[in-house]
Amino acid sequence: MTPPYLLTTSVFDGSEPTGSVYVGVHTHTDALLVWPHAGSMTLHTPGAVRRLVPGQGVWVPAGMPHASAAEPGSVGCYTYVTRSAAPGDWSAPRALRVGRALQEMLLHLDVTPMDDGLRLRTQRVVLEMLQDDPLPALDVPVPEDWRIRALAHEVLEDPDDDASLEYLAARHGLSVRTVTRAFAQDIGMPFTRWRALVRMSRAVALLSEGQPVNLVAHRCGYSTTSAFSAAFRRVTGSSPTEYLRALPRSASPAPLTL
Repeated sequence: MTPPYLLTTSVFDGSEPTGSVYVGVHTHTDALLVWPHAGSMTLHTPGAVRRLVPGQGVWVPAGMPHASAAEPGSVGCYTYVTRSAAPGDWSAPRALRVGRALQEMLLHLDVTPMDDGLRLRTQRVVLEMLQDDPLPALDVPVPEDWRIRALAHEVLEDPDDDASLEYLAARHGLSVRTVTRAFAQDIGMPFTRWRALVRMSRAVALLSEGQPVNLVAHRCGYSTTSAFSAAFRRVTGSSPTEYLRALPRSASPAPLTL
């Protein structure tokens, strides 16, 4: 980017439900703000994966490897921020609130011709509006241990699979003892707690799309709504309804017009 640009936004419109849009591991010379305008997105950064819903964003520092996917029917946005404009202390991934007003300003800047001075002033205001998210996306740690990477990837891809740890371990040629030790040593939590975190991350995305709680419970591997709600509260500290009410977003996304 060159002046008068401090930032610019790319939009990937996957509103036609033909499949997710996946962008493999790569880096940028600029910093990046990843945020969904509609639907949900999945962002992979070193050691973690996050599912984002409208109102949530993640700051990716310049040069950090990352990958992302916009779920079918979603609109994913990527705002690139020049190194000179990026806050100097934002050197690690950071959960940020990207409310509806801020989203519309970013999209407006991307498609609207304007005087250079006005553009620079507006971009500075946008950067000043970025705030830490009081209710960030659930941060799911990804194991680095090569022995359990494939098993973990399977759970991340299909969180509603209710296969037992014994079955999953056997399917990947591992012992339960090996899996249990690897999760404890690599990410500091038992496999069962980690899988619950994966499921709740997926649940938040489904709930934000307007899916009823009983359907979300089933799609996340729970046989009853009460069991799902109890697990959701253990992980997030609130009920599904309370969590959604606190999300920094409007009830229904405005249509995207470019």
